[in-house]
Amino acid sequence: MGKIKGLIGILIVVGSFYTAWNLIPPYFNNYQLQDGLDDIARKNSYTTLTDDDIKKLVVTKADLENIKLKEDQVIITRTRDGLGISVKYRIHVDMIVHPVDLDFTANSINKRI
Repeated sequence: MGKIKGLIGILIVVGSFYTAWNLIPPYFNNYQLQDGLDDIARKNSYTTLTDDDIKKLVVTKADLENIKLKEDQVIITRTRDGLGISVKYRIHVDMIVHPVDLDFTANSINKRI
């Protein structure tokens, strides 16, 4: 009975490490993308870049973070108060037992001073 409990304990620990190993990188990449969106919004609130140019900057930043985006997934909102950037995307994670699709939304709003 003691060996079975030990084996179950080891399986739980290994399963937890496996799950963390597969699920933490997408969340970390989303955090990095969010930080990049904040930076892009801050820098481009006062520039004359077009929305398409900003979308290209966002897609390039996402590509650096191993996130595949299309320009139609990036929404640029300009108001007289500032610039807003919103991105919605899905990451597929292949797990042994059950594949998972993670939905992420990254938003950044920079208000002018």
